[in-house]
Amino acid sequence: MAHRVLLYTIDGSTEIARDYLAQRGLLDTLLLTGIAHEPLTSPRADEIVGYEAILGELMPVLKDEVDIIANAGTRLVASLSIGLNHVDVKGLAKRGVLVSNCPGYCAEDVALHTMALTLDLMRQTTFSNRTVLAGTWNPHLGYEMRRPQGQIMGLVFFGNIARRVVPLARALGMRVLVWAPTKSADELAAVGCKKAATLAELLGASDVVSLHCPLLPETRGLIGADELALMKPTAFLVNTSRGPVVDEAALIDALDAGAIRAAALDVLANEREPDTRLTGHPHCLVTPHAAYVSREANSALIRLGLDAVIELLIEGREPTNLVRA
Repeated sequence: MAHRVLLYTIDGSTEIARDYLAQRGLLDTLLLTGIAHEPLTSPRADEIVGYEAILGELMPVLKDEVDIIANAGTRLVASLSIGLNHVDVKGLAKRGVLVSNCPGYCAEDVALHTMALTLDLMRQTTFSNRTVLAGTWNPHLGYEMRRPQGQIMGLVFFGNIARRVVPLARALGMRVLVWAPTKSADELAAVGCKKAATLAELLGASDVVSLHCPLLPETRGLIGADELALMKPTAFLVNTSRGPVVDEAALIDALDAGAIRAAALDVLANEREPDTRLTGHPHCLVTPHAAYVSREANSALIRLGLDAVIELLIEGREPTNLVRA
């Protein structure tokens, strides 16, 4: 029996998926359809009728979208992501729809993006380009630049991505400080890091504060006015985790007041309608939630999503990466 699967992705391509299914001998068993869409949009009801599984990239499933997917008879939403704050897992579970994710697929890519943003801030690459585009040619505009050697990279939490950041930062001569309540000092020392006893200690000591925490009730608004006030006025804030981890209003105030030097954000609290006070701020650079993007990561992402589909629809078992409500 053939099963219909929808790839609801930014480019709508099924090439990688078809190649993978061909390798598995399942090309005639899972019938693929690709639909391209704008980021952070969801399929219409008429687009998903008859599909038992949906692989969704930057596809919110919240409120009315839960009913649309459940009413279509979909059995699995394979979210092409690690975090799931854009998916109502509990709401789908109540309607009998399973959800899977793709842990670890882009750790190297996000770590590279973290360091790219860090170096961009240190060298003012984007900021100085803005002045050139505005008609000014002056290499000494902006804040004083420093080499990374000897500076402290402060990592908030220590999962797969943060672990990948460590050798990159150390290769630049940076020292790495970590605040991760579940990690011991010995465990961190074994990979070349020093443990901060508290978040306040890390914020006060770091030249770069890089956020790598999931979005949980206890991490929402983790970096607010009080935390920003603890940072050095020469420090940078980098966020490649989740937008709501940072209180954006407090960050704008801190940037306006010069309480910190600059910020680089790959994620925002509301990515459907970004706050132009941040996207246009002279001391803030924003990338469009792009840290996960690479050809290699995309291939891994599609494979992991299809693995969940194969496990459920063909093998008749729970997906390995099932997310429980």
